[in-house]
Amino acid sequence: MPTANGYLDGQPVTVLRDSGCNTVVVKRSLVPEENFTGIIRNVYLLDGSSKQLPEAKVYVDSPFFRGTTLALCMEKPLYDVVLGNIDGVLFPCTNTSHDLSDDARLHKKTEPAEAGVRSASVSPESTTLHAATTRGTKETKLLVAASNALDVNPQFLEELQREDRTLESCFSSIGKTIAKRSANIEYVLIKGILYRHYRSLTRKQVDQLVVPQSLRQFVLRMAHEGIMAGHQGIKRTTDRILEEFYWPGVQAEVTRFVRSCDICQRTVPKHLVGRVPLGKMPVIDVPFQRVAIDIIGPLSPTSTKGNRFILTTVDCATRYPDAVALPSIETERIAEALVKMFSRVGIPREIVSDRGRSFTSGLMKELSRLLSFQQLPITPYHPMANGLVERFNGTLKQMIRRMCQESPKNWDRYLAPLLFAYREVPQSSLGFSPFDLLYGRYIRGPMSILKELWTQKGLDVQTKTVYGYVVELRDRLYQTCQIAHEELQKAKLSQKKYYDRKAKPRQLCVGDKVLLLLPSDHNKLILTWKGPFTVLEKRSEIDYVVDLGTRTSLFHINLLKKYEERPPSTDMVDHAAVTLQSEQPEEEPELPLLSLKQHETYRDVKVADSLDANQKAHVEQLLSIYHDIFSDVPGKTNLVECKITTTSTEPVNVRQYPIPFAVHEAVEQEVQQMLAQGIIEPSDSPYQSPIVVVKKKDGSMRLCIDFRQLNRVVVMDNEPIPRVDMMFAHLGKARYFSKFDFTKGYWQVPMAKDSKHMTAFQSMSGLYQFRFMPFGIKTAPAVFTRLMRKVVAGIPHVHHYFDDVLIATDTWETHTDTLECFFRQVRRGHLTIKPSKSEIGSTSVKFLGHIVGHGVLRPQLETLEKIQAAKRPHTKKEVRSFLGLTGYYRDFVPNYSHVSHPLTELTRKRAPNKVIWEQRHQEVFDELRGLLSTGPILRSPDLQKTFILRTDASSTSVGAVLMQNYERTLHPVAYASRKLLPRETRYSTVEREGLALVWAVQKFHIYLFGKQFVLQSDHQPLTYINAAKHTNSRILRWSLILMEYDFTVEYIKGSDNVGADYMSRV
Repeated sequence: MPTANGYLDGQPVTVLRDSGCNTVVVKRSLVPEENFTGIIRNVYLLDGSSKQLPEAKVYVDSPFFRGTTLALCMEKPLYDVVLGNIDGVLFPCTNTSHDLSDDARLHKKTEPAEAGVRSASVSPESTTLHAATTRGTKETKLLVAASNALDVNPQFLEELQREDRTLESCFSSIGKTIAKRSANIEYVLIKGILYRHYRSLTRKQVDQLVVPQSLRQFVLRMAHEGIMAGHQGIKRTTDRILEEFYWPGVQAEVTRFVRSCDICQRTVPKHLVGRVPLGKMPVIDVPFQRVAIDIIGPLSPTSTKGNRFILTTVDCATRYPDAVALPSIETERIAEALVKMFSRVGIPREIVSDRGRSFTSGLMKELSRLLSFQQLPITPYHPMANGLVERFNGTLKQMIRRMCQESPKNWDRYLAPLLFAYREVPQSSLGFSPFDLLYGRYIRGPMSILKELWTQKGLDVQTKTVYGYVVELRDRLYQTCQIAHEELQKAKLSQKKYYDRKAKPRQLCVGDKVLLLLPSDHNKLILTWKGPFTVLEKRSEIDYVVDLGTRTSLFHINLLKKYEERPPSTDMVDHAAVTLQSEQPEEEPELPLLSLKQHETYRDVKVADSLDANQKAHVEQLLSIYHDIFSDVPGKTNLVECKITTTSTEPVNVRQYPIPFAVHEAVEQEVQQMLAQGIIEPSDSPYQSPIVVVKKKDGSMRLCIDFRQLNRVVVMDNEPIPRVDMMFAHLGKARYFSKFDFTKGYWQVPMAKDSKHMTAFQSMSGLYQFRFMPFGIKTAPAVFTRLMRKVVAGIPHVHHYFDDVLIATDTWETHTDTLECFFRQVRRGHLTIKPSKSEIGSTSVKFLGHIVGHGVLRPQLETLEKIQAAKRPHTKKEVRSFLGLTGYYRDFVPNYSHVSHPLTELTRKRAPNKVIWEQRHQEVFDELRGLLSTGPILRSPDLQKTFILRTDASSTSVGAVLMQNYERTLHPVAYASRKLLPRETRYSTVEREGLALVWAVQKFHIYLFGKQFVLQSDHQPLTYINAAKHTNSRILRWSLILMEYDFTVEYIKGSDNVGADYMSRV
């Protein structure tokens, strides 16, 4: 690989020139903080995955490039600097030694004052052409693809020709004249080199050099992708090559090469990608069985009534249109307008719409359930599928534009007469007007009235019975609809015949790579080809499900173009591999390490020193009785099994990433150890997920399986996960605590027999599959939670969160009884507990990042130390990381949302990635660390005692403190706060105070509902909230919400309400 010594901002580095890269990548530790631009960019790696890397401005001095450029910073790239195909880069030979002179160390971080012409020898990677420059003229550099073929001499060419087996037929034809069509062909040797003489009857002779197989790729690239080739089509590229070169099968190879050109595929105009024949839409013959809906707008100017949008509907059977003007397009307004329309014509069975948020929201789905109609969203970016309403929209907009020239702000007043005008005119496809098909009778309109005025002749008055009228109306409607149905069939055939004149059938297969026509990132009105993406499913002849990386979506085939992949060139070295990712300094959930033999027993269980001799003896007796459940070797439960259900029967097969040679032995040892343990077994599955090697803190390797692609098709298991806050709420009176951790919990759950093959992975020694539940499967947490619920079912005082179990009781007798019941259930489930992580009889324990005991709850000291040691964040990601760490303990910080508000503002979508750190941010940063450094303490709630809730509101937020009386002193149980919404900031004082009260009661609903509590406020009018007759509708509505709670309101002085007041103001 072309490497050289160079300098990055004055620091000596090793530089790799990577012609397969299109950017610059540098080692992050070599870049000063002030060089970062604050921008995070996506980078796509060789394996198809993507990473987000920060961008920095650096100065590179190397034989390949010298100057300032933008680079992406990676923690551990393969080399200190990786130079891709950027403007001004050179391509020196790989066998040339590149060293910089000593004066390069003294360069400045600015461009040289004089930019001269830089010379470079022709290299095997590519050639750089430099435009001649004069003083003050910017140097322009053009890149031209090249290859090792430039070093070929006649002797080497002769050797390549004779060794090439594909040219054997050419050598055997030397001296023979071959007549082919209107030309004569003859193969000759000139100075030992094979040529092909092509003599046409209508043109002069052409001497073509016969190209061996190893040099053909270079000829193809030069003829198609070269600076003087211009990416022309198949015929021109073929003609250019045949002027000088020839080899057997040249035309077929040129065709494949040009069709697989990535640049040509991405830049082909949309109209050159053949459209498929027009699909057949079902003919709807029942009025208002299917309705198409859409939204027009925003329209300018806004009408005098404030309307900016129009909701339009068209019946697919009668073409009967309707339209309603709307000021906005919230789903609530759309739903109300639809109900108003349906009240006149009836509720349809199906509604066709695009995929706008107003039509796909949860509220619209609920409306479809209540009214029993089916939503039929069309494919994205293909409005032709809803062409009926789209065509009506165009007609309606044109009519409005022409009618409201003199009074444009009254356009919504023209809707009703324009709809009448559209409804009374016969529809071209049906031959009848929408009025005729809907009502089955003559509709008197302006033209009829004019005729009556001129002729003084009205309609014939006929007297009919009700029965006769109904029978005649039914017959007329039947005949009219039948004729309209026949006319519509004729119109569809005519339209399809016209559309299909330039259409050509196309089909895609599952697994094909496709380019997708999507709006440009910079302009939504410009469509560009993006991808390639993978086809996951074929829904119909024209609709395909495509994997977009982060999600899947349905697209019409006219938006898809098959991507022709070019096979990798044999003369290029693939130097990409799986990089070893170092673990982050923060704590991560530990994956289990295998243990073939038992190294830990029940004697390794920690028994609390605070227990007396009798209590310790009782514990030892229990441990000896149930000694078999304490082991560092995992068991095998018979209570549950992991069954994987997928949404597709298509096997998920992800190619294994290249694994570095340095870790081959360690990976294979880990695999063989898992095989000996019985965790995995040999497999012949069509599924395969790749191995990822992660470097641990101690330097050892951790083997992980990347199940991301499999998880995309796995059906979610909705087993509820326990809530941590509910767990802590039950620990108020507990005096004795015991905690346990199951040994490699996931590996104690067997895989279902029909699901094992889905967990297959590949190693150097073959294909294997898991016999027990692996880490990384999406449903694994739910399966293990279900197992734990079965283990602790019916045992009081036992709390669990995944494989962590806590037993908390108020008496020792109850504690030992609970321990024995729990141990018995563990034995019945054939499970094992890790002895070294077990603790029995403590008065306080560390559990889920908290310290529990003595009736209080406090953060874990180690975590608080990490918060204290946290450095000032520089990027948006680092701010989110800090807020995530402190937010875990937000219940300990009064008014956390208000305190952290300046920092949360830095994480907004439009905020720069490199944060602009000001003094107020530093003050908040220090305040949060200070609030948590004091070791805040909360009392564990006692559900038997009365709760006291204090609330308060400020101009920006509301706050609350939940307290209980303990030893004649009020102690906080929990804090809560939130910022006011923009509309809530405009509430009056009494309304804000009432909002704080209602919100706080609902926030602590799990503690307060069904119990009598005291509500304290420093706003005296709220003391009458349950007694007064309210004229304020908002206060009245809140008082109705509070009716289901049993509480008394007490007024306290503002000076006494320090907790809630602080939380709302800070």
